[in-house]
Amino acid sequence: MRIALLSDTHVPTLLPELPSQLLERLADVDLILHAGDLVSIKILKSLQSIADTVAVHGNVDYHQVVSQLPRKQLLSVVGRQLGLIHGNQAPRIERQYLQPGTYDSPAMETFYEYLAHELPDAEIIVFGHVHVPVVKHWNDRLLVNPGAVAPYRGHSSFGLLDLDADTVRPQIIEL
Repeated sequence: MRIALLSDTHVPTLLPELPSQLLERLADVDLILHAGDLVSIKILKSLQSIADTVAVHGNVDYHQVVSQLPRKQLLSVVGRQLGLIHGNQAPRIERQYLQPGTYDSPAMETFYEYLAHELPDAEIIVFGHVHVPVVKHWNDRLLVNPGAVAPYRGHSSFGLLDLDADTVRPQIIEL
């Protein structure tokens, strides 16, 4: 199964629409996971026209998105437990450890523990919020931030996850 991993699309606040290059790359996926900050519910509807889509809300989503989507989700896909969460916390907490691009800093253990606490049964956790992509094995979990579709510091990305009973192959795709 091929799963597209998206986060931080920020349409229409940072982008007027989803990039055509992204839409072309989504044509052959079986499932789309969106880790929040869609901003508009129109993005969910657009993605659902491509493939089954599961999404959670983020910290800057419009009320309509927040009212229709959960904060976190756990789903079973080909026998594996996938967790989906935006990953934002109270700013006073985030400021203690969350700096873009510092996924390997010792202070980030607090963030990883938060993700594991929020989704204790997930073996793969997809998150967003930081706008910086990462694929990290942490304890007995795979943590994936696909980065932001909306350009951040000159970069735009999404993720692909090839998944079956024997294989877990994540990759980050630059747009």
